[in-house]
Amino acid sequence: MKGKIFSSLRYKQVFVLLFGAFISFAMYLIVGTVGEYLVSKKHMDEDSVRNRLNSYQNSFENYVRKNKISVKDVRAISRWVKSHKYVYLTIYNGDEILYESGFWNDSYSSYETAATIVDGCTQQERDITFSDGTFSVSIIDSSQIKWLDLVLYCSWIIFFIIFFIIIILYNRRIIDRIVLLSKEVSLIEKGDLEQPIYHKGNDEISLLAKNADNMRHSIITRYKSEKDAWEANSELITSMSHDIRTPLTSLIGYLEILDSKDYRSEEQLEKYIKSCREKSIQLKDLSDKLFQYFLVFGKDTILMEMEIFDARILLQQLLSEHVFNLNSLGFEVQTEFMDEPCTIKIDIQYLKRLFDNLFSNVRKYAGHGSPVVVRGAREGDFLIISITNEIRTDLVFQESTNIGLKTCRKIAEQMDGNFEILTTETLFTARATFPITSAGKES
Repeated sequence: MKGKIFSSLRYKQVFVLLFGAFISFAMYLIVGTVGEYLVSKKHMDEDSVRNRLNSYQNSFENYVRKNKISVKDVRAISRWVKSHKYVYLTIYNGDEILYESGFWNDSYSSYETAATIVDGCTQQERDITFSDGTFSVSIIDSSQIKWLDLVLYCSWIIFFIIFFIIIILYNRRIIDRIVLLSKEVSLIEKGDLEQPIYHKGNDEISLLAKNADNMRHSIITRYKSEKDAWEANSELITSMSHDIRTPLTSLIGYLEILDSKDYRSEEQLEKYIKSCREKSIQLKDLSDKLFQYFLVFGKDTILMEMEIFDARILLQQLLSEHVFNLNSLGFEVQTEFMDEPCTIKIDIQYLKRLFDNLFSNVRKYAGHGSPVVVRGAREGDFLIISITNEIRTDLVFQESTNIGLKTCRKIAEQMDGNFEILTTETLFTARATFPITSAGKES
């Protein structure tokens, strides 16, 4: 269960976000470390620092001499300082600070004087002659800050680029899977049922693809079933038309003879009447078989008129005639019916047809070595009706499609019941189960 939860796209997305943040932050640290190393190696080595400070000192000294600037001319000195962004300038007269100004970074905010700044930074002093005297000038170079800022900006840019690349690649993979599934489903829509739908994993897209593939298999199975049913219907119609035509033609011929009274004796009359009866019974059996076939393979739902009956009285009425017919055919029949009353909700006509099929099965295929046992008993909230008979061993009798038993099962299931077949080496049992309904319940 946990595997299915963590394979969900929701949790995968959280994992990808965390993974992307981790990789991006690692690259941020790497770029920052490498950048700081390069700044320290290339920009902050002694020669480079000394050359820059000499350049600043020369530039300021030339500026003072050319413009004949006094140490008191703060505005003129500040113009030079502002033109050199990362320079901090301090002018001393002995231990007295006459002027200080220049680049001030937040990292220096805890310092109170220029002297403390000088202690922590690279600086160089030189005596420079102003128009009103010679004074000591200290210049601090902070130009490494712009390169460190550039390294910081590059680190963040790399962070976001890698993070968004990971997210975009993941989303692209998800979109590609959705597009592939859409193309495969569109093939099914166009009728190409042989193209399988790819599915791997346990996330929502995989489950959707799996369900779509199952749907494809169901469509194939249903299509094949409908095709088989259509072929079976065609064969049945062809077979039935031939089977019905033969006895019907004979019946019409016998009836024409009887209608024209074209017979020579009473014995011949009785023979024709007997033949008509036999052909009529044969036609009835064929029509019953046809009805059973369409009952099973026709509509999924049978329209029934459900009514509530007393099961004890109903079973005695419906089964007594069948029991009598079996006795007349030489079968020994044992009946076991319940004594307590109970009610069931059924369609009486379809229940009769169910019993007709079961007892017809007994007449055709039951042996005479042991009695036929007909039981009707209540077990909890269900009524159990069972018929047990011996299986004939002299001949192998079996319907090619078991259409009669399939009809019984469908009738029972349509009445919210159940139908099952139990067999041993010698005995065959058909059992129908129906739920018992409260006596006053009408729906």
